[in-house]
Amino acid sequence: MPSQQEYNVAKQRTRNLFTKVEVLNNNFQVIGVISGVIVGNPSFTNDSNNSIRRTCSFEFYPKDSTFDIEKGSKIWLDKYFKAYIGIYDIHNKGIVYTNMGIYLMDNPSQVFSANNNVISISGYDLMAKLTGLRGGNLSGLEYVVPMNSNVKEVLISTLSMFGFNKYLIDDYPIVTPYEINISAGGTAYDIITELLNILPNWQAYFDVDGVFHFNRIPSGYQEDEMVQEQIMVDDDLWKSTVISYNLEYDTQSVKNYIEVLGKTHDNALACSTTTISNNHYQTTCSSITSLTDSLTFGFTTPSTILSDPKIQINTSSGSTNVYNIRVEDGSVPTLEPNTYYVIQYVANGTYYKFLGGLQPYGMSQELNPKSPFYVNGSIGVLRQVLSGGNYDNINSDYLAKQRADFELYQRCRLQDSVALTTVPIYWLDTNWLIEITLPNKSDENKRITGQFLIKSISTTLGTDGTQTIQLMRYYPYYNY
Repeated sequence: MPSQQEYNVAKQRTRNLFTKVEVLNNNFQVIGVISGVIVGNPSFTNDSNNSIRRTCSFEFYPKDSTFDIEKGSKIWLDKYFKAYIGIYDIHNKGIVYTNMGIYLMDNPSQVFSANNNVISISGYDLMAKLTGLRGGNLSGLEYVVPMNSNVKEVLISTLSMFGFNKYLIDDYPIVTPYEINISAGGTAYDIITELLNILPNWQAYFDVDGVFHFNRIPSGYQEDEMVQEQIMVDDDLWKSTVISYNLEYDTQSVKNYIEVLGKTHDNALACSTTTISNNHYQTTCSSITSLTDSLTFGFTTPSTILSDPKIQINTSSGSTNVYNIRVEDGSVPTLEPNTYYVIQYVANGTYYKFLGGLQPYGMSQELNPKSPFYVNGSIGVLRQVLSGGNYDNINSDYLAKQRADFELYQRCRLQDSVALTTVPIYWLDTNWLIEITLPNKSDENKRITGQFLIKSISTTLGTDGTQTIQLMRYYPYYNY
């Protein structure tokens, strides 16, 4: 969130700009400042679709030899820097700085000539310490995350291995549904990626203060209808900053009907005839002698269906355990009569996880009539069926539906976009919800005020610096 001063100076018609870069050591302590000697036009990017969201580049005149590019100097691989952009407040007579993030130094270079001594630096946010770009490689031949692991605990353990102890991690609604194996040479970010594949409509990133975040993307669907996402910027600011905009539709990429197929449960044990007794299902599977964690088997429902399904196996062998059948999120599944289903025993919760049919299946379609890609609109159904590869990690209907929702978000919602060109607003961030009225020179009566999510930001400084903001249209309070 910007301060009131940051917000006010962003609306100024006249700007005097200042750049300040703090050089940090491994403990993120300030050991030097580069100020007043920045040259050229520094640039910053913030892209929510990239593993490393924030990048930057700038050039400066070194003040003394302590900035020479060598081991032990202020410009070396073991250093970080924190960048600030300032605007002079013409009303309060002072510089208002905005934190642009903490970066690892990359590819520093120094150019000497008769008239110049210039150092150029690129920067990547702290995720580079987990991706392998500058650390994050796991030790050993293979790294394994056991099935049914708590995702938050896995993340905290992974971060601590590489010295990160500042994080905001929301509770994940499910445990890992399968064993995650990271091969030799893998990275910490490979673990994060696998966790994001389980519920892909979540995000992982470092903020401008170097704090790791793991939470759900405010994508415009499945939001709590009683709680509206906060609008971070509206026309009060846009009318002072917008230069132009482009409506963009990638028609070749648009798909408004997504089907996801997981891996077939070929190894599931098949039980014999299922009956109902004492308000629960009873079935027999001779190959099951005891219940072990992650034991997977299938059964066919009888013609009568229970609204709160429970099941008991092998009553003839003396078993008296009757356990609930539940979806990963704790909800009660809806079963159909005379249908084959696969379930999996979860020992630490003492219940059966509902996996769905023989092959996990999920479907999602654009049913919002306000969308230009509405399935019942003029363009009809644009179908995409996804299977194999990473989709073989999907072992339940629930996960398949989550993935289908996210794929629709990627292949449909993201294609309904707008690119803004503005006077730079340095404190904007990705995945913020904004509201803007887009002008229409052809017919001012057709101006529409809409809500959008910021997906990427690209900023250049200098007297003619601009900012390009990629927006995705947001459809609040709508369930797929």
